[in-house]
Amino acid sequence: MRTRLKSFLFNKYRLISILTVVLVFSFTFTSLVSYNVTRTSIDSDAKTKILPLISDNIYSEIQKELLQPIYNSSIMANDEFLVEWVLAGEQETEEIVRYLQRIKERYGYFSAFYISARTNNYYYYEGILKQIRPEDEHDIWYYDFVRSGRHYDLDVDNDEATSGTLTIFINHRLEDNQGNFLGVTGVGLKMSEVGETLESYRKRFGHLIYLIDSEGLIQIHPDQDLVENTNIRELEGLQDIGDNILRNDDVTHYYEFRTKNGEQTLSARYLPDLDWYLIVEQDQTQALEAARLGLFGNIGIGVIVTILVIGLVVIVVNLYISKLEETANRDELTGLYNRRKMDEILSREIAFSKRYGEPLSLMMMDIDYFKSVNDSYGHHAGDHYLVELAKVLREEVRLVDYVGRWGGEEFIILLPKTNVEQAKGLAERLRYAVEVMQIESGRGLISRTVSIGIASAQSGKMDVDEIIRHADEAMYRAKQESGNCVVVW
Repeated sequence: MRTRLKSFLFNKYRLISILTVVLVFSFTFTSLVSYNVTRTSIDSDAKTKILPLISDNIYSEIQKELLQPIYNSSIMANDEFLVEWVLAGEQETEEIVRYLQRIKERYGYFSAFYISARTNNYYYYEGILKQIRPEDEHDIWYYDFVRSGRHYDLDVDNDEATSGTLTIFINHRLEDNQGNFLGVTGVGLKMSEVGETLESYRKRFGHLIYLIDSEGLIQIHPDQDLVENTNIRELEGLQDIGDNILRNDDVTHYYEFRTKNGEQTLSARYLPDLDWYLIVEQDQTQALEAARLGLFGNIGIGVIVTILVIGLVVIVVNLYISKLEETANRDELTGLYNRRKMDEILSREIAFSKRYGEPLSLMMMDIDYFKSVNDSYGHHAGDHYLVELAKVLREEVRLVDYVGRWGGEEFIILLPKTNVEQAKGLAERLRYAVEVMQIESGRGLISRTVSIGIASAQSGKMDVDEIIRHADEAMYRAKQESGNCVVVW
């Protein structure tokens, strides 16, 4: 039985270890699968739903901010007043100034201008700013635009009329009815205001939005320091995909890249009206933050559940082990210690007695004429009598004493730190308690006596087999003396 118990204890720890590994693995695996599914879903939604929708919305906003000025500059380029004024020799400067002031104030532009191809005068809403020259680096854009043959374009430059304010100029060719080139007219948008507009987009949509030209140079950005100074290929994470972004087609493309802040998703949309690209960046780290929190939360819950389950298993297993130990150590009928357990206790107490020189006494008890109980009243009544006798013995002995069923109708009582005189006194009380005990059965009252033998190991000078033999011999002497008595070996 002891071997089986030790084997079970070993299997207990192995069971708990296996169960812990299975639970931890299951929760971790399930959490990781859930996280990957969420992450895949977020990536897919970013590419197929969120970014396209935001890109379309922002494109509509860009149309209002930039395409409307292009349209208005086109109206200026086809305005009969402006053409006639130029063809008339640009006689009244006040007329063109009033015209440009009216355009500026009516549409809320930062600037409005006209550059004459005949006089090279730079007219703006307050008069003549200067005469343009090929040698002036601020005027290079004009000659490049004229040579390009394009009807309009956008140029980001410092506005000399306002001490170098960074401005987006929308330039449009002015021609007469025969197609003769008369100059360039247009309007200007203050870059900081456009940048604020993009920043408002970022707050509204939660994405970084900016525009680059066909060469990759940043033209409009919430960060003014990047405008006209930084190429998209120089931005962190975009070095390897910069050339792919600059695809001159109308299809929106999506890219993934990494920065020190984490994973990013980018959409690039070509705007043919501007010959620019609309860039929308989404920080996937923030989008995945909730998924990560969910992952850690699931793992945390898994750990807690694992601890609770393992704790419950430990409690159940310990209860089972306690029950198993109880079954292994107790007599099934009376609940007293069985012979194997009493052997174990006796060996321990004898060793303790020898080490510390303490006295120790042992009683062997046998029920007188117990066979007649089974014969006269039946085995069930005999078992009932043994159960009640066991209760009496437990009630009479001390808490430090050990009571066991030795076998059949024999009982054994171990009395630590008890000399022979003290043992004899207890034995007499036990003998008397049993003598007066009467048990009701279906066939009448059952009453019996006991014979008790006592052996004592004074100062630990006796081994286990010897003290058992002496107590057993004393008990048989008591029975030979007609029973119901106490005999000390």
